[in-house]
This record gives sequence, structure tokens and C-alpha cells, in this order.
Amino acid sequence: MSLIVNIYYTGKNGSAKKFVDEMISEGIVEKIRAEEGNIRYEYFFSKDDPETVLLIDCWKNKEALDAHHKTEMMKEIAILREKYELKMKVEQYTNVLKDNTDFETVIRKRTSTRKFKDEKISKEKLEKILEAGRLAPTAKNIQPQMIYVVQSNEGLEKIDRVTPCRYGAITVLIVCGNKNIAWTKKDYSSYETDACIVATHMMLEATNVGVDNIWIAMFDNEKLKQEFDLEDGIEPICLIPLGYATDDYIGNPMHSQRKDLKDTVKFI
Repeated sequence: MSLIVNIYYTGKNGSAKKFVDEMISEGIVEKIRAEEGNIRYEYFFSKDDPETVLLIDCWKNKEALDAHHKTEMMKEIAILREKYELKMKVEQYTNVLKDNTDFETVIRKRTSTRKFKDEKISKEKLEKILEAGRLAPTAKNIQPQMIYVVQSNEGLEKIDRVTPCRYGAITVLIVCGNKNIAWTKKDYSSYETDACIVATHMMLEATNVGVDNIWIAMFDNEKLKQEFDLEDGIEPICLIPLGYATDDYIGNPMHSQRKDLKDTVKFI
């Protein structure tokens, strides 16, 4: 279950944007995201109202939100809000959501991000993402996946040499399948399917904990194996950049465009 608070901050002469910039530069935003129980803490700007910023503040439960309200950061936020003379309006405070409703939100909210901030995700959230991959189902439960977490400057430079699609993310997962141990049958090996299931679990968990992401298949497979000196039989399946979308990223205009069920489902 989770609690969501939507808060509008309105100022004058760009003060709302300055408020957010200082929240980020002072490390307050990252500290809040790292708090126990935080699911998402993001600011959004509207083209129609440049003087207003929307904060989406999501927590696992009321206890987590109450603990957040008692931190010293709340005083810092109040000081900044007064500094920039912002008006605050709470538009929505959701009821407690059931677990299945949370999942419905995740699968509808998850989208591809193509412009990331230069901002690290917390160790706690990264571990949750990786754990979701560990729990994913694989053929015969052999678990042939191998995940490489790229965060070093050297590693990110290698990523840039094999794909133009890192989009500024400073954490990238290389999702691979091990052909040497995957389940096989005639003319088939499960390594690719298993790795795809693992990748999907990790992307959905990333969205669940407020981390933006994208599935990348556009990369030089052989060059990637050479750059990272992958063992024989370890086959890269996809790259998953992780992080936070920039404030000016407008999103994928095709995100909500889907075929009707009748076009992709047949009852027989």
C-alpha cells in the first residue's frame, strides 16, 4: 500500500524553478529519495504555467510519510519555500491503495526515458531493482542471467562506444544470458527469453521505486563483449539505463498509444 501527495508550488519570476534547483543542488532531493519508505519524489513543470511546479511525493505507507515529516529536511524545505515566497497547494492526498492497485499504477506509469539527470540512484533502490531480477522466473529455474552494473566513468565510456543511447544516465545495467547453462531443447535455448523476463522485472521495480529507465537494444553486440571482456557464452540481451528524467524532458508522445485488445488477443 502507498500514499501519494500532489503539491503545487507557485511563485513569481521563475522562483519555483529556482526553488527546485536549490533543492537539488543542496542534496535535499536525493536525501529524501534515500529515506526508508520513499517510492517517488519528483518535480514536474507545466508549459502552460511556468510559474508553478508540481511535486509528486509517494511513500510506501503512512508510517514512512510521518517519519519523513519529522526529519530536519522538512525545516530546510520550509526555509527555502519562504525564501522564494512560494504558495503551496495540496491538490490530492490519496487513500491507502491496495497492492494490486499499486501494480496497476506501475504497469501504466512505466515509460521510456531518453534524457537523464547527472544524478545517482541510491544503493537501496539499486539493490531492490537487482533483487527483482533475481526473483524473476527462468526455465527450469536455472537462472542463466548475468547482470553487469556499470557506474564507473571508464565503464560508461565503454557504453558510449557501443551505443548512442545512454541518454546521460550514470547507471547502466548490461543484461546478459549465459548460453552455457541455459535450458535447451531442439533448436532452442532459453537464455534470451530468461534474460528478457529478468530485464522486465527490473524495469518494473525501477518504476515502482521511482527510478526512470529504458530498454536499449541498439548496441554493437560484439564490440560490447570485447569492451567488457565478457566470457564465452555470455550473450548481451539489452542495456537498461537507470536514473531520473531531467525536468525539461517531455516524455514519449507515443507512451499511451496501444492497439485495442481485440487487435492482439484472440479467444479460440
